[in-house]
Amino acid sequence: MTNKLNWKIFSAQERNTALEALKDIISSNDGFIVDFNFFSDLALTLTIEIEERRIKGLHSAISQIANISELENIAFDPESVKEWWIFLNINFAEGTGELKVIIPEIPG
Repeated sequence: MTNKLNWKIFSAQERNTALEALKDIISSNDGFIVDFNFFSDLALTLTIEIEERRIKGLHSAISQIANISELENIAFDPESVKEWWIFLNINFAEGTGELKVIIPEIPG
């Protein structure tokens, strides 16, 4: 069975900027985004798969760009390659609740 963590993140950055930064942080910590759900421009959820030994580094890196919930008091094994799932609930301060994606018309 996969171990699971739930983290809440609050970002004051513009949504697209914050998402790019999060993707880079997840990737640089050898994590993989396995699922996502958008809730307009106010929030989104990400499911990340990551090795146990990389969890503290991921949490620390995210805390450099956004407010994140406390890391659970778990004794993570620094050598373990056991897979964990981290459920991220990300809220954006700049959100209006009216996300609009403009799709340009294609001639022809």
